[in-house]
Amino acid sequence: MTRHNARGKSVRTAAVLLIFLILSGCAGCGKLFEQPVFKIHSVHIKKIRNLEAFFRVDIEVYNPNLTSFEIKSIECEVEMEGKTVASVNYEVKALIPSRGTVIVPFEVHSTSFDIISTLLNILKSNHKTENKKIEYKINGKINLSSPFYAPSSIPFGSKGNLLDKLGLSRQQ
Repeated sequence: MTRHNARGKSVRTAAVLLIFLILSGCAGCGKLFEQPVFKIHSVHIKKIRNLEAFFRVDIEVYNPNLTSFEIKSIECEVEMEGKTVASVNYEVKALIPSRGTVIVPFEVHSTSFDIISTLLNILKSNHKTENKKIEYKINGKINLSSPFYAPSSIPFGSKGNLLDKLGLSRQQ
């Protein structure tokens, strides 16, 4: 009976040692989940009608991690020229591969008369004019269908000149 207890004790000791080695190996590799990099890739005007504007915003997401993760939704506020023009809660399913980059699109709907009239004037004058600017700012969070080691949401933000990111959608 003592031989059986000694064997059980050595198995437990080996299991504890193995767990310790695994955990110390992970600690030596750095964080389990590194912050992905987000930036606005482009903004497309889909439609302007009846004092409403519909945009598609493309966010470029780079995953520096060794495992993939899935985005399930995007929540954000969009400002143009210092005024909030839209709040977005958009469901999207996008798998971001390990050490890969993916363009994730989401839709924005605005009823801001000032921004819509500014956009219409710019579109009438061939929207790429050097001296014109529309300052934008987007702040929000990306919600993940996250594995146990990743956060459930990741904040992101971007700001700049909308005209530098503006493209016309083929879906107009």
